[in-house]
Amino acid sequence: MKRNKNRFYTTGLDNTIFLTYLALCLIGLLVLLDVSSFFKSLNIFYRQGAYFLISLVIVLVITYALDISRFRLIPYLLMIISTVLLVAVLRFGFEAGGAIRQIRIWFISFQPSTITRLALVFFYAFILSKYSEQLQEAKILEFIKRFPVLITMTILSFALIYFQRHFSAFAISGATLFCMLFFAGLRKRILILIVVLGIFSSYLILSHGDEFRKDRIKLFQKHSLFYRDHNIEISPDLERQVEKSLTVMSQGGLLGTGVSRGRAKHFFLPDAHTDYIYSVIGEEFGFLGALLILALHSVLFFQILRISMRQENLYLRYLCAGLGLNIFLNVLVNTGVAMSIIPATGTTLPFISYGGTALVVDSASVGVVLSISAKRKTV
Repeated sequence: MKRNKNRFYTTGLDNTIFLTYLALCLIGLLVLLDVSSFFKSLNIFYRQGAYFLISLVIVLVITYALDISRFRLIPYLLMIISTVLLVAVLRFGFEAGGAIRQIRIWFISFQPSTITRLALVFFYAFILSKYSEQLQEAKILEFIKRFPVLITMTILSFALIYFQRHFSAFAISGATLFCMLFFAGLRKRILILIVVLGIFSSYLILSHGDEFRKDRIKLFQKHSLFYRDHNIEISPDLERQVEKSLTVMSQGGLLGTGVSRGRAKHFFLPDAHTDYIYSVIGEEFGFLGALLILALHSVLFFQILRISMRQENLYLRYLCAGLGLNIFLNVLVNTGVAMSIIPATGTTLPFISYGGTALVVDSASVGVVLSISAKRKTV
């Protein structure tokens, strides 16, 4: 007897998300072409272009060939892979930006914490959907007893990220997972307890952790967009990046200085092609250019939330929301750092900054969302 296997084909996808994603990636490539033109070669642009093509293929494959609801082992597989990589980076990783966050395999270097953030979203979506009723009814002690795997994997992942001294990944992932718990209907008392624990943990990390982190807090206090304490003494070398980011942003005005008159890319601003690429956009394309980038990311985020709310399958609903939050919170952190709204921390601007790992992972997230939104017919 032959086994009857149902096959499906995709008949549509969310055009708003796909076109917004393409627009952001193409804008990112144009900005990187502009920035890299003042280096000795265009290697940065070529490498990012290659990663974009790989990412686009990944998006299309996931969208048209993968039905996420059928692959329930993905969360566990991703958690295993991310945990192994987090352990490996502590042994074989190399330092970048004051943190041991990158590992090199052959000729490719990447940040395992970026993959971990994605894995935790999948894992949370699966657990929260599987035990939805128990989660909403659970009190504090019941929550600890009923969800030991969720708590254990979260603590383990965050501990490994902490030892890598990568606070931005710690903060973005923590905020994303908290929003997912809120979205899933966890009791307010437990949410408040999580907030208190998060604030307390962040305070300990920032006040009793590495010296470079304390310096960044002092730097923020001296150059904060909202309040500045000029009496704080700090090394001029540490101030350079924040001061120059604010300088080029302020010079952009409404319409920008134009590509030919931009100073940031002339080695004036360190990390102009990664962490501070938003400052380059603000200088050369002005307030309107910077607003356009933020608007496109906002459109992408709210459209993802809209798709999330349409899903009757709780796993797909939570997964969609988590993936959107994971990208958008990263956007808020990067732009916040560029404008000195929050303390300086190492994180790139999704789809815009140079970085292959982040582009591939964020693109895969978009592919998953498109797969969830797509209309499918079974044959």
